[in-house]
Amino acid sequence: MELTVAICTRNRPDKLRAALDALARQTDPGFELVVIDQSDESDPRLEALERERPETTVIRDRGRGLSRARNLATGAARGEWIAFVDDDCIAEPELVASLRAETRAHPDADWVSGDVSAAGAPAGDYLPVTTFPVVRPQRRSGRWTIPGAIGFGVFFAVRRAVAERLGGWDERLGPGVPDFPAADDMDFNYRLLRSRRVAWLSPQVRLSHDQWRSPDELPALQRGYVRAWAGFAMKHLRGGDVLGGLWLWSWGAIDVLHMLASAARHRSNLRLRLAVAKLRGLVEGTAMGARRRW
Repeated sequence: MELTVAICTRNRPDKLRAALDALARQTDPGFELVVIDQSDESDPRLEALERERPETTVIRDRGRGLSRARNLATGAARGEWIAFVDDDCIAEPELVASLRAETRAHPDADWVSGDVSAAGAPAGDYLPVTTFPVVRPQRRSGRWTIPGAIGFGVFFAVRRAVAERLGGWDERLGPGVPDFPAADDMDFNYRLLRSRRVAWLSPQVRLSHDQWRSPDELPALQRGYVRAWAGFAMKHLRGGDVLGGLWLWSWGAIDVLHMLASAARHRSNLRLRLAVAKLRGLVEGTAMGARRRW
């Protein structure tokens, strides 16, 4: 088995259905599908999918947390590569074919990400969430590469053996974790880059991320993002990677300053609210992460 596509989901059945429908329309259907479902109620459509589609595994998990779900998917997968697709993402029909072509064309790569565009963003003052534009092919590596420069958790593909060697995803970080509800992807990316692995970014691998959140929901979301970023920076600082931890923390501060500048440039009340929320998250995450025994 060359490729496993994994979707981790919780209580978003309509979004999940759209994501699965997009995968069913792939021009290259030769992939294993693994779904980790942490929803409060079971979805009979998943049970039917497992019966009807060959090479499909559905795992009902009573636990909670995206990092936990990714680790379960890694353990269940048989593919050399695992492509993680968020349950609110729509893959282009050529996603699997393009991803397979890129992994074959770049055997030195351990990670592949692609172009993630915004879908359904409301008009007016709005800032899309977790998009990742890739306009030209790029090779990135080195421990001082910003973790977010190789992609986000919304979509990425990684060699299964590399994910296992890195210890998977830190279950103290990520959606489903109250204190640090993000940065699970950034922590994994940082560890991958620090271990001298190679990331390949391709504009031929394309998805869209449904922007289903309202503008009023964005400040709390961004506050959690930056709180978790500061927490994961403190994790590495307290774990002995002092220079790396300080460097990571500084990017959280830069993010706050960039948002303030963007608010002034666009004269945007929403962006100002986001800047304030990010600043609160940075302060909270720093204090919480510094106190925590990692």
